[in-house]
Amino acid sequence: MPKEEKSEPKKKMVVVEEVPDVEEKTPVEVTEKSKIEQVTAPVEVIEEEVEKTNYLWIIIPTALLIGALVGGLITYFSGISKLNTSMVTPSPVATTEPVAESTPSATPASTIKREDLKVQVLNGSGISGEAGKAKLLLEGLGYKNVDTGNASSSDFAQTEISIKTTSKDALSTLIKDLSTKYSAVEASKPLVITSKFDIIVTLGKK
Repeated sequence: MPKEEKSEPKKKMVVVEEVPDVEEKTPVEVTEKSKIEQVTAPVEVIEEEVEKTNYLWIIIPTALLIGALVGGLITYFSGISKLNTSMVTPSPVATTEPVAESTPSATPASTIKREDLKVQVLNGSGISGEAGKAKLLLEGLGYKNVDTGNASSSDFAQTEISIKTTSKDALSTLIKDLSTKYSAVEASKPLVITSKFDIIVTLGKK
């Protein structure tokens, strides 16, 4: 029988690698860390939102202030322009008013001539010869038809002029002619149309 050969056992090589020490964390530590991370994350987000809100509180009032200033400047300058135009416009109106006032003064002169009027002067002053003096005064101014007489009363305080409505244009002229000596006024009632005189002057004490 062949001899059994003895087999030598094979040697196995084992390589051992050095592994750095790693701290082993327990499940409790992991959960606590994750909770802390979850809490800190919203805090950071809240801080960012607060910062944004603070910026908005600064930006919005600034924008409103700038808008108010711009609007105020626009209103101010528009008000000045309106004031300038309102100050300029009345000047032409002032020039036209004297023209309107001058036109009536140019036409108060009577269209009736002095020589065409029939005038009667009545003495109501109580002073003798006063009607004759008034007649001479009127004739010296161009009146041709002047008659004299005595009034129904001699206690007239004011010289009065009774005139027909048809001769009304001559009233202002006659008052002016008598103003050198008498303060004449128009009588309360006009002279009747049937009178042969256009004007009757009743002399008073003034």
